[in-house]
Amino acid sequence: MNSLLTSDAGFLNTPGGIALFVVFDLAVLVLIFALNYRWLCKRLLDWLFATLFLIVFFPFFLLFLLADALYNRVTNAYKTLFETGVYCGKNERTIRVTVFATERIQHDATGALLSVRDRSTAWGRFLRGSGIKYYPCLLAIFLGKMSFVGPRLMSLTDAEALREDARARFAVRPGLVSSLERYGGEKLTYPDMFEEDIEYCKHINLFRDVAFFVTKIVNLLRGEGTRRYGICAETGYVDWLRQTGAITAEEAEEFAASAQSRLRRRQAAARERKDFAYTDPSKFR
Repeated sequence: MNSLLTSDAGFLNTPGGIALFVVFDLAVLVLIFALNYRWLCKRLLDWLFATLFLIVFFPFFLLFLLADALYNRVTNAYKTLFETGVYCGKNERTIRVTVFATERIQHDATGALLSVRDRSTAWGRFLRGSGIKYYPCLLAIFLGKMSFVGPRLMSLTDAEALREDARARFAVRPGLVSSLERYGGEKLTYPDMFEEDIEYCKHINLFRDVAFFVTKIVNLLRGEGTRRYGICAETGYVDWLRQTGAITAEEAEEFAASAQSRLRRRQAAARERKDFAYTDPSKFR
């Protein structure tokens, strides 16, 4: 018996034994994270990796910020280098998210905002394709407003137009990466997206999220940045409803007015706490 214990102890002191011990410990750790992922470890991993990426990519952020400032000085493409949007977050709370500006503000003859593709600048397409556009989102993930993986961000106006079943997407934090990276495509429509969002919320787990994140990186390398999101990447939900005849222009205005009213209430409450900077509601029509 003693010889057996001695042999086991000797094996653990060998390179192979140490490697086996490390692999076993890592497997147990991954299992613990997987079993507790939805309720605890997802947020913990978001916080850890957001902190890591904020630190590691900060020099690149400064470099791209300088290049973006020089580009904007020459072309005068953007009013500001960053754009901040107000969105509907987890449990339908109002959140503010900032990204690099990559599109001009241009409207057609009817006053409607042109598509993202028509408004994007060459430099903006590079920022979006490289992913650096979303570096400021790491701060939102760090603060718990977003997650690395989750449903796509949705504006307050679009959220006002959602049916009750589609609101299940707000049970989790919106994500920098969506499950649509794997299950989307150029022909994706909003009903398809809502169906996938609901499916994602029901089946959150560590391995699926890792797969979605890796797929996002692969799609970026392939140059398929927004192709996976179809019309959802080009047109807001309310605008899509209006274009398809599902709602009238008057109803679209009502959704926008409702969103503005909600934003004003949020700002009024926040000003009392003095912790929420003013944002012009007209920017989010």
